[in-house]
Amino acid sequence: MLARTPLAAAIRALRAELSGGPRADLGREVRELEELLAERELRRFAAARDPAEQELLSALPDAAALVGKDGTVRVANAAFDTLAANARATGQTALEVTRSAELAEAVRRALEGTARRLEITLQRRTYLVHLAPLLRGEVLLLLRDVTEAKRAEATRRDFVANASHELRTPIAAIRAAAETLAGGMVDDEAAARSFVDIIGRQAERLARLTQDLLDLSRIESRQWKLEAGPVEVRALAEQVLELSSRAAGEKSLELVQSIPQDAVVRGDARALEQVLVNLVDNAVKYTAVGRVAVRAEREGSEWILFVEDTGPGIERHHLPRIFERFYRIDPGRSREQGGTGLGLAIVKHLVQGMGGEVGVESGEGGSRFWVRLPAV
Repeated sequence: MLARTPLAAAIRALRAELSGGPRADLGREVRELEELLAERELRRFAAARDPAEQELLSALPDAAALVGKDGTVRVANAAFDTLAANARATGQTALEVTRSAELAEAVRRALEGTARRLEITLQRRTYLVHLAPLLRGEVLLLLRDVTEAKRAEATRRDFVANASHELRTPIAAIRAAAETLAGGMVDDEAAARSFVDIIGRQAERLARLTQDLLDLSRIESRQWKLEAGPVEVRALAEQVLELSSRAAGEKSLELVQSIPQDAVVRGDARALEQVLVNLVDNAVKYTAVGRVAVRAEREGSEWILFVEDTGPGIERHHLPRIFERFYRIDPGRSREQGGTGLGLAIVKHLVQGMGGEVGVESGEGGSRFWVRLPAV
């Protein structure tokens, strides 16, 4: 009689399929049996849950789970469930949930009674993992997402290293000049004047670097309070060009502005002035002949401000990093020009703080920096 039952027929069909035959048709009764078995497993896991355990895990901000003696997850919170491919970790092993052999091995050792702590990468995120064996033979598994903390740590480390490097050069120059003067060169008037000039230039560079560091720190920590309001771009641009007129005149550069009278943006006047000062100052520094222009165009509900020069341009591979702190296209030439490597980073943060965008286009004919801000 067994050979005639739907179950027996389904078994034969499956064996034939595995032997290379056609796909097995299991029949309605067998499929229903499969669904009922799955439902029973779910209810078994649900019955095994302690409401207090579930509540405790749900209160944790990190991904957390209790791993049973059999190595499968017995209880998990929502954060841990997101790691599973089907968004449900209960009933699966750590390997099935995370696809991490390293974590699976750590869980195995924790089930044997050895507490573990390790760092793993899952789905391009970095997690700090804690595994704590419990008295009843289970394991508490915690995964803390430390991706952003790691990124911030790397950023701070790079910032300190770059700032130290930038400070070292002028300090070394000032020290060398001072030691030379103290060694007797002070009696040689011409030589002494030269070394005093060196000290003066490097001290000025230190002052600019310190001010830029302070400005950037205030912007990033939101201590520089931006007050949004209408700003007349033309009048502001004329003031900025006036500030750069002396430096441009020494190089016979032409400073021009082409900004409509009705160009009014919503932003912070002091911040926008700093943005234009930095962009125009850079354009004047790195343009040998020709002109530097500031202009504006209306585009829908926004104004786009351009600072253009006729300098040597910027090679394409530098453009994606041009607004990074301390990034320089030509470090030696930038330092000779008195740059701190922070001006464009300050520009980016200020523009973003005003709700705008900033970018650059460059080629052999020169560079064009643009700032997009909402129109009033």
